[in-house]
Amino acid sequence: MVGGQSLDFDLLGLYLGVFMMRDRTTGSVWAQMDGLASQGPFAGERLPFVPMPQMTWGQWKSDYPSTLVLDNNTGFQSQYGDRFLNQTDPSLASFGDNRLPSNELVVGVEVNGQFAGFPVAEITKAGGVVNTEIGGVPVVVLYDADNQTGIAYKRTVDGQTLTFTNQYPTGFVISDDQSGSLWTSRGTGLIGDFKDAALEFVPSFISEWYGWSAYHPQTSLYAGT
Repeated sequence: MVGGQSLDFDLLGLYLGVFMMRDRTTGSVWAQMDGLASQGPFAGERLPFVPMPQMTWGQWKSDYPSTLVLDNNTGFQSQYGDRFLNQTDPSLASFGDNRLPSNELVVGVEVNGQFAGFPVAEITKAGGVVNTEIGGVPVVVLYDADNQTGIAYKRTVDGQTLTFTNQYPTGFVISDDQSGSLWTSRGTGLIGDFKDAALEFVPSFISEWYGWSAYHPQTSLYAGT
């Protein structure tokens, strides 16, 4: 929804190797990476971010057992590509910068107009949890390796800044050091003083480095500790 209008989108092409789309109502051109319209009547408008964490099918079924699945028998199978995240494509090396291999996966995070990339390998080394600050805002960046979920949240709740750690070396349940409450990777309090509390999502998603760094050339890069 933009300006009270519900829009439908089509694939337009690639810019810096990144998916671009066009809405059918006004013909405005939008970037998938940040939802910003660069051309057309909606130029300068931005689609709102909603959390859509990547995860395994098994985890999704466990969380939502009555889920519906899009039928792939659409009649357009010939137009579907068979390339998946983290498959090396040498042609993409011309985009972005060389601080990481072009197909390296990162959790890209945006806060207050500041951008940061967190390699999933480095988050995993840190136990799946990185407590940091971006754009002057305390943030926690999570990566659940088992379910391939990467996402970030503000780590201030009721005026209190929390510090998180992963309690399960063979799984993923995080706790805050301040109260010992347990939290899910979806930012929801599970057990303890913060039960049913919710961390505020910040724009974040898993991306290949070439796209993130090409579209956000000013991005910082988390290098671990």
